[in-house]
Amino acid sequence: MNKADKLKALELAQKYGLDVADVEIMVKEPYEFIREKTKELTFEDDLTKEKFNKMKTNFNLPAIGKLYASHYLYNKIQENKKKKNLDKK
Repeated sequence: MNKADKLKALELAQKYGLDVADVEIMVKEPYEFIREKTKELTFEDDLTKEKFNKMKTNFNLPAIGKLYASHYLYNKIQENKKKKNLDKK
């Protein structure tokens, strides 16, 4: 956590009578969950838009919004991957 996050955690802990370490865990937990879930996903090469949309996962975070991957971004990653493979040959 950065300094501003630590100060906010301290403020919330004091306001609600909680332990600062517990507040820090509450702040970090959604991001840890997202990290774990996205590592579980395995995207095959050259997925159709329909197959991509069936397997992708979206995350809604209050005050931040929806985190998601678009098929457009998936295609750009695929293009870069193919380009790197061609450069290696």
